[in-house]
Amino acid sequence: MGILLAATTQCSVSDKVKESPNAKKSNLSAQALENQAFDQMQFRLNFMDEARLGGQDILFVRQATDLTSAQQAKLQTALQANNLPLKLRMRIYARNPSTVNLQLKQLEYQVMLDGRELTKGVTGANEELEPSAIITLPVNVDLNVPTALLSGSTPAAFAANLADFTGSGRRLTMRIRPTYASISGRVAPQADFQPIELVTKKR
Repeated sequence: MGILLAATTQCSVSDKVKESPNAKKSNLSAQALENQAFDQMQFRLNFMDEARLGGQDILFVRQATDLTSAQQAKLQTALQANNLPLKLRMRIYARNPSTVNLQLKQLEYQVMLDGRELTKGVTGANEELEPSAIITLPVNVDLNVPTALLSGSTPAAFAANLADFTGSGRRLTMRIRPTYASISGRVAPQADFQPIELVTKKR
């Protein structure tokens, strides 16, 4: 009986040893599949929804003269009083083209103006992304424009083309860095910030 028990025990240990490489291989395959799904994620920046400078709508201001003399004077007065708020509202579309359920832990973004960082922030906290799903992530910019940001120009000139994403003189761009969380709880941040394309960019 003792010999039989020992043989049974040895057999169980042997089976476990044999199963371990397969289990490890399965886990590695699942992780590789997740990594592939992370790389396939698509982010696109929608056009500007709202753009206001000093409370005035600048969504379609393409040159300083698109603002009346009275509007320009009001903006100049606000700048001198150090009270020139800039309000921008945008959306990012995130699409999961893979067959794997994903979780976006967060999406860091940098809003760039004329090639320099205007502001940065985080959106899309703990968003679930099912296969083929598309979600909308808001990006809101609220800041007071300092005199130094204008580099000697007027507020009206600063407003020109600020909200235009399609023209050759586009000034506002964005870079993003997503961080994902796997089902097992593994956190996978992207290495660096990458430029985000517009929704008009073909997939």
